Amino acid sequence: MTVDSSRTLALICLGVVVACAGPLAAVRPRGLESQQEAPKLVILMVVDQMRGDFLEHYGPALTGGLRRLMDRGYTFERATHNHARTSTGPGHTTLATGVHPSRHGVVGNSWTELREGRPVQVYNVEDEDSPILGYPEFYGRSPRNSYREGLADWTLKRDDDARVVSISLKDRAAIGLASKAKGDVFWILLDDGRFATSEFYFDKYPRWIERFNEDVMPGLYADTIWESEIPEHLEYLSRPDTSRAEHDGIHSYFPHLARAELTSDGDRAWMEWRSELSPFPDRAVLTLAREAVRERRLGQRDEVDYLGISLSQTDKIGHRYGPMSREQLDNMIRLDRELEVFFRFLDETVGEDRWVMAFSSDHGISNVQEYLPEPVPRFGADMQSRLNEALREAVSGGGAAEDVRDRMVSRFKELDFVEDAWTVRELQSGNPADSFAVLYQNSLSTERFWGLLGRYQIQVRWIPGLKPGYLRGTNHETPYYSDRWVPLIFYGAGVPAGSTDRPVASVDVAPTLAALAGIAVPNDLDGVALLP
Repeated sequence: MTVDSSRTLALICLGVVVACAGPLAAVRPRGLESQQEAPKLVILMVVDQMRGDFLEHYGPALTGGLRRLMDRGYTFERATHNHARTSTGPGHTTLATGVHPSRHGVVGNSWTELREGRPVQVYNVEDEDSPILGYPEFYGRSPRNSYREGLADWTLKRDDDARVVSISLKDRAAIGLASKAKGDVFWILLDDGRFATSEFYFDKYPRWIERFNEDVMPGLYADTIWESEIPEHLEYLSRPDTSRAEHDGIHSYFPHLARAELTSDGDRAWMEWRSELSPFPDRAVLTLAREAVRERRLGQRDEVDYLGISLSQTDKIGHRYGPMSREQLDNMIRLDRELEVFFRFLDETVGEDRWVMAFSSDHGISNVQEYLPEPVPRFGADMQSRLNEALREAVSGGGAAEDVRDRMVSRFKELDFVEDAWTVRELQSGNPADSFAVLYQNSLSTERFWGLLGRYQIQVRWIPGLKPGYLRGTNHETPYYSDRWVPLIFYGAGVPAGSTDRPVASVDVAPTLAALAGIAVPNDLDGVALLP
């Protein structure tokens, strides 16, 4: 059921709020004075959908790169994203820019905008003026929809000869970590398993990327079987391997065979299986990252360079199998191993005293609904029907748009699967005492509306654990702590080993990395430098 937008949205008056960066303020952290020089390579690494307790929970299985970070880095145990829409686009952009989504504009992976009075769905990195290089039939990609510059841009402003590289499976992750900077930004195309970019960044592919796609990717993307590498004595760290609440309810156990799980025929289906249903793309991203360090000589020159890396498979696997599944345990073991290879490479190629890194996530994740302490029913036809009826009743009263919205909010609050609801007008007014309302304010845009009811300028907080749109597996995208809690570890040159349980926020990541590398930052950030 849809509500006639002319009745509910015709009177909407939109104002465009674009946050402009202020002048840059030089930052020099204490603790670096004794060093001969600041680090030459700044790395922002994001593991998609890694909740704040993952490292501790899976700790007994971790002996490689993740263990290195835990033992030798500085850990902030209570780091959170302080916005309500906990998604990939907002999370990556917040980590990279140091401001909340309400200011950088990337309020969701997608959102609704009104164009000539009609609601239009917009993907956060879409840009018809920047076609994907070599694929003119695909819709273009760029950071055009983001309002803010970020750490990559600040690095280039420090030195025109600095180099920026950002790599991920996902376009919105690679672009988000690069902010507005025109660097070497690449992501994997689902259609053919190759790293691609757009005309925003290049007019032709660098030869080293072409060579990598032709010579290396076929070997990295050849797997058609995902077998467990979990030692038997560590299986206790996960749930049993079979569950009707995982994946499609049938293929929920090892080994996972592409030929049995393909949903269609053709090369694209095989590529989709590798990208969406296996741990293998993270290996490809980290392998290309090593190649980029070599080819672009990142951190090996006089300039300070920037490297953004987003690893997506914790998210892909988490959605289908859940955070405590056997599949996620296997993925974490593989990730731990691949990261140690990458860190050793950096030590040998760049120099262990010449690189510094922030390690975090774009959002957390809720446990699979059936495995919560108090299981929550799935958002099914009954809930949808009751939601539709509430919409119909609110619209049937007629009147001005704001009156209709107020009635919608009142009706939604009566539903037993809705915890709270607000109109955008309510969220914009004053400083609410409700901490959840503050989180929604930090995700608010006056021209970009997200969520199931965003097009009506209404935000709803579902009951904890409820995940509309997911009949199996699980999701994030809520303001609850499980979805906002992420790991945050700084590691490398100038960073002592240690930990703290004081609360910090994802907006603090970019200014902290900048401080560690002596990079100037805008003076209007929402975040602050955390170290020392």
